[in-house]
Amino acid sequence: MPTIRGLQFRVAQGLRSVADTIFRPDGNEILNIGSERIGSKGKRALISYVHRAIPYYVAGNIEKFPRLNEHTMYWESTEMVRQLNKAGYIVDYYDAFNAGVLHVDWDQYDLVIDEQDRIGAMGNLRPDLTRIFYCTGNHWLFHNRAELSRIESFYERHDIYVAPERQITANFADQTADYMTYFGAPFQTERFNRKIPKHLLNISAVYEPAYRQKDYGKARKNFIWLGSHGHLLKGLDVVVEAFVQTPDLHLYICGNAERETHFWNWLQPLLAKHSNLHYMGWMDVGGAKFAELANTCAGTVYASSTEGGAGSVAQLTHYGLIPVVTESAAVRSAEAYGIVIRSQDPLEIVPLLVQSIQEVADLPEADLHARSQAVYDFGRQYHTREAYAQSFAALLERVVK
Repeated sequence: MPTIRGLQFRVAQGLRSVADTIFRPDGNEILNIGSERIGSKGKRALISYVHRAIPYYVAGNIEKFPRLNEHTMYWESTEMVRQLNKAGYIVDYYDAFNAGVLHVDWDQYDLVIDEQDRIGAMGNLRPDLTRIFYCTGNHWLFHNRAELSRIESFYERHDIYVAPERQITANFADQTADYMTYFGAPFQTERFNRKIPKHLLNISAVYEPAYRQKDYGKARKNFIWLGSHGHLLKGLDVVVEAFVQTPDLHLYICGNAERETHFWNWLQPLLAKHSNLHYMGWMDVGGAKFAELANTCAGTVYASSTEGGAGSVAQLTHYGLIPVVTESAAVRSAEAYGIVIRSQDPLEIVPLLVQSIQEVADLPEADLHARSQAVYDFGRQYHTREAYAQSFAALLERVVK
């Protein structure tokens, strides 16, 4: 029988699906953005990325986009358009998975920003066209292997097969683009073309609260896991296994695990058995309820097998949550002020997680406060909308001819 949270999740998903259908532009493309102001003879740019927020931006009411707080990519996609228009570019915006982009006249563009591998299919191009690979994750081969490896390990440990949720198509854009952007720690770039010039962008946050002093006597025992679908890829299984071994520490799970049936069938009995595991379901990170939870926690634990900087961890820097992450998540704040687990083997990750979360919980109060403040300051410097805007502006200064 479905749980209350399960029903709430399904209703929310249904409403979002309806919103997507109603507000999605025909053909998943919006053309000639900015042409009225710039004029028909302006430079032209094409963006191939997530398009769902663009109609709201064009209409001048981006804050009304119903999914704005679900992922930073929605606001960031509109900021790209804004800056390109300001720089004198008329923008054609295609959804990343819109096959129609393959048939456009590439010769009309001065600049192309592409998340998928449209660049490699362009063929002979005008020599002054600038091509940017907008990379949001690890290399496709590493990414796919990482998820499948976690699935295999989960089966070996629990005799349960879970379907892959986050497999991606092969992408060779780093071989043909002129520039590549990325969001994460250096680990993210290691398997891409070494010759292509790379530009670091700052992941934004959907909510930027002021810093609040915490009661570390209580908060030191509390941690958050925040993530979306693909729970094995994102390491929720190994995080749960670590907290099962540390019953005095509490894990608050903020996600939508119920939609992944086989994984949920494994997780649900553990939630019932272990009182230190708390399933919160999907939460609005910009809401008061989530803020209250985050301000009662000392850290976040995110043992993802593959990530391009982990936007969820970036968001949690604004609550001063000390990150305990795997290296493959490529989390910049963790490299600076958190704990990074270098192994990619779940059998090694679990005991290292146990050791790491206990280390955070045992920190003296002054050290906990100092570390938390440093994480918060890192977020304010590198994980805001302004920080993303500045890093994207620096990209345009670098590449615009």
